Amino acid sequence: MDDNVIEEGRHIDMITQAAQISILVKDLEEAKQYYTKKLGFIVRDEIEFSPGWKYLTVSPGSANETRLELVKADTPEQEEIIGRQAANQVLIMFLSDDIEKDYREMKARGVIFQGEPQPVPGGKGVGFEDLYGNAFDLYQPDTKEG
Repeated sequence: MDDNVIEEGRHIDMITQAAQISILVKDLEEAKQYYTKKLGFIVRDEIEFSPGWKYLTVSPGSANETRLELVKADTPEQEEIIGRQAANQVLIMFLSDDIEKDYREMKARGVIFQGEPQPVPGGKGVGFEDLYGNAFDLYQPDTKEG
């Protein structure tokens, strides 16, 4: 038995949530403009620690605790995986409470989608990509009535 997970027959909560996800980008300002202007995110942190080292995070809103850190790729290995950090799989699934509205607004701002929102297990979803080609999903869970 793994002592870190089960204690006296009960589950121990160790990890409570994801706080930050790093996304490699070619240019911080270009990426910041995309995530704020096209996706409607807000800048949460923007701190220059030293020349060439800037900490920049964005999130869908101020109440959203998970932040995306936009990280300037600075090695050939990092540059090589920009746009495909998840090996051409979905990197992040974003939740929506009105997928049709969000889809229309994001598409009008120039976001590239892979089709239109469709029924998927447990709700509706549609794929889209960022300015570098990272794959994301927009998902609205079914509402539970009753």
